[in-house]
Amino acid sequence: MLSFLKYIFIATLRLGTPIALTSMGGCLSQRGGINNIGLDAQMTLGALMGVCGAYWFKSAWVGVLVGMLAGLIMGLIHGFVVNTCGAPMAVSSQAMILFSQGLTIIVLFAVFGNVGYSDQVASISSTPVLANIPLAGDTLSQLSPLVYLGLVILAVLNFLLYKTPMGLRMQSCGEHPRAADTAGINVTLYRYLGVMTSGALGGLGGAMLSIGYMNLFQDGMIAGRGFLAVGAISLGGYTLKGAYAAGLLFGFFDALQLYVQTTNLPVPSQFVQMIPYLASFLVIIFASGEHSGRRGRAPAALGQPYSKISGTR
Repeated sequence: MLSFLKYIFIATLRLGTPIALTSMGGCLSQRGGINNIGLDAQMTLGALMGVCGAYWFKSAWVGVLVGMLAGLIMGLIHGFVVNTCGAPMAVSSQAMILFSQGLTIIVLFAVFGNVGYSDQVASISSTPVLANIPLAGDTLSQLSPLVYLGLVILAVLNFLLYKTPMGLRMQSCGEHPRAADTAGINVTLYRYLGVMTSGALGGLGGAMLSIGYMNLFQDGMIAGRGFLAVGAISLGGYTLKGAYAAGLLFGFFDALQLYVQTTNLPVPSQFVQMIPYLASFLVIIFASGEHSGRRGRAPAALGQPYSKISGTR
């Protein structure tokens, strides 16, 4: 029993943290008023470019930074398309997803000479420095440093968003951008800040999958986790802590299906692989039903492009 609990604990944090990081970024973007449902694209490019960075510079940590930069650039592009050009946010998000899928094939072939996978690179899948901690050291050392970094990011962003003037201004841009503009707040700047941070965290989530959990990139390895991150935002009541917790919940279902695969239960493998997605689907449906009133609501101006001339449109 203890071995099962230890496995589930470690696997949940390993598999859930990438979703949690990405969902926090998406939540921050939504708080500013920009709906970013292209989180899957940012995770994909973060995972791919993270491996490329680790391959080029022979350093997993540099790879993480490259992955975050790739996600940030995608967030910047999304912000320009929807914030400056006023394009529909859903269309821009879908374009990002298609772009990332095509770019993955090109980059893999150009850098590694393969179409579906990369070479093995340096990774940061464990934290050996924690091994000497009494009792829990053996367990804690098996987790990537990015898991602990995710907790630090959660604490910092939660403080910035709810306890500082900058965070309150960003929230006002998502609630009532015209009033925020009248008060002298640069709505465009804060929306850019939110969506670019979202991209960076999505890139970090993707990089954690490729070099914080594995040591290579495989085509399709994100497997829709970006869409789970979008669902985690709603399930978490549009709060950073709620989105983070919901991301870990989805990671738990993923860990559970991996554990079931190690047993000899007479269950088709295809059904086992459905567990995290089916469970997530049911959880979101339940949370959207009669209990949805207990959760937070989306920002009032979410998804509405803003112009100083015409206001929201």
